Amino acid sequence: MAEAQKSNLSPSQEDYLEAILALISQAGVARVRDIANKLEVGKSAVTAALKLLSKRKLVNYDPYQLITLTQQGRKAAEAVAKRHRILRRFLINVLGLNQTDAENNACRIEHNVDDVLLRKLDGLVEFIENQPHGKGKEWLKTFRNFCAKRKTSK
Repeated sequence: MAEAQKSNLSPSQEDYLEAILALISQAGVARVRDIANKLEVGKSAVTAALKLLSKRKLVNYDPYQLITLTQQGRKAAEAVAKRHRILRRFLINVLGLNQTDAENNACRIEHNVDDVLLRKLDGLVEFIENQPHGKGKEWLKTFRNFCAKRKTSK
């Protein structure tokens, strides 16, 4: 697994880059209104963020034009998206969270997790999923039963 790029970006800036990357991947383009809708913020907030990200050479932004990521911006966005995917996979596949809770938690955690923990979580999921003869699934079932009993007994 490649190292997740650490930067001096705020969580909000990482969210903007991740949203732009997702929009470009899904729709082929990113516009201010699309980013605002995706992040549930106002267009003026998006414009302010884009100006800052443009100064940092992470996005190409001109008013009323499509937004694109620079090479450095794409690299940062991909690192955030990768952290998000790994965390969401762990939260769903190992801890058994539903999609919504896993998504919300992954969004919060992705900005603070370090590379060592991320590699270990990713390795744990892969280890469990690749156990022969369904032993990983049995282990997960036992773990989830343990958690359910523990939750009800406290």
